[in-house]
Amino acid sequence: MHFAFCIGYALDRALRLLALRHFFRRPPPPAPPEWPPVTLIQPVTRGTHDLRRALASRAALGYPGPQQHLLVCDVGDRQSQQVVHELMVESPGWPAELILVAPDSGVIASKLEKICAALPQATGEVLVFVDDDVRLPPEALLTLLPHLWAPGAGAAFGLARYEAWETPWSSLMSLFVNASALPSYVPLSYLTEPYTITGHCFALRRDVFDAAGGFGGMAARLDDDHELARRVRAIGLRCAQTPLIYGVENRLATARAYRNQLRRWFTLPRLTMLPQLSPRERLLTLLVSAGNLLPPMIALLALIDGLKGVSRGEGQVLSTPLPLLGAPPRPPQRERGLGGEGLPAALLMLVIFLACYATIDKAYLGGVTPARRWPLLLVTGLITPLHVLAVSLGGDEFEWRGQRIRLLPGGGFVVL
Repeated sequence: MHFAFCIGYALDRALRLLALRHFFRRPPPPAPPEWPPVTLIQPVTRGTHDLRRALASRAALGYPGPQQHLLVCDVGDRQSQQVVHELMVESPGWPAELILVAPDSGVIASKLEKICAALPQATGEVLVFVDDDVRLPPEALLTLLPHLWAPGAGAAFGLARYEAWETPWSSLMSLFVNASALPSYVPLSYLTEPYTITGHCFALRRDVFDAAGGFGGMAARLDDDHELARRVRAIGLRCAQTPLIYGVENRLATARAYRNQLRRWFTLPRLTMLPQLSPRERLLTLLVSAGNLLPPMIALLALIDGLKGVSRGEGQVLSTPLPLLGAPPRPPQRERGLGGEGLPAALLMLVIFLACYATIDKAYLGGVTPARRWPLLLVTGLITPLHVLAVSLGGDEFEWRGQRIRLLPGGGFVVL
């Protein structure tokens, strides 16, 4: 029975790899007849990531049309402002503008408030929204924007490659995303149209953004990317998954920060996005996610079976003490528990997981995983899926930016 699960898991991983192979080999959509003016709106936060490295990638973007870069900082964030000013001096051809905003609550402005402050100054026919911990490749706009002119397209977004390895917790998050994002989002896009937007980096034509209502009325919500995707779909357009792969530097210093981020990531869509999906979309989401649980499930069964074997003296030599009715005594035999089959099956499934990760890391992520962090993949494959399952089953509270948040159904929230 255990090895039947192994065969199913191997088939699941093989189908995902085939989907990735086909996806990244598809011909790109034709470029627009004339590359339109594009505005990149980039709210700057006081994070621990390398802001200079991320913004330097913006200055290196290759694009034949006009660009406008709007960087939005808190008025009191002198350190980030200095980084922006220094890069503007170092890259005189970079069409960047710095916008300062006052806090909307507390001591900083929210990400959404910063975006809304930049929108009136945006002149591009295309709007690209980029987080400040994202490192874009030089060809990012050339890869992303043509998808906006495909029939029926309303928004376009890419795929994340996490690149923070300084601490074990940053590494666990990077391994989790790199093991999950591509082999989940891409196959799902073959089964159903994408129903959300990955908020790190996405683009819309300005007319579509305005027709969908933009970010209007989202100040009291935390799920702005999910809600924007819903609005795009509500006007009869679709969200397009593109092959753009960008780097994300998500530094986590402690186990608590790691747990909080996982909880936030899975609590938000569970309470705000899933209720709005069709039954078919929910079922497909479940099916695509379920395969990740097979390695830890088989490992747990092997452990339980092994413990049962120990408790009943598995491995002791058993024989018939006295011959019955002259029958020859049974030859000594060793009692066998299910643990004997479960452990090899668990190891085989782990090998399949590692082989799949190695293939994706080399073929699509540029070998981003350092050798010293590969042992942590044991946690990613065997423990993280159970952690995600526990988070996904319930609870509506998480910590975010130093505040305890209770998420309300529909996207609203209360600060506790």
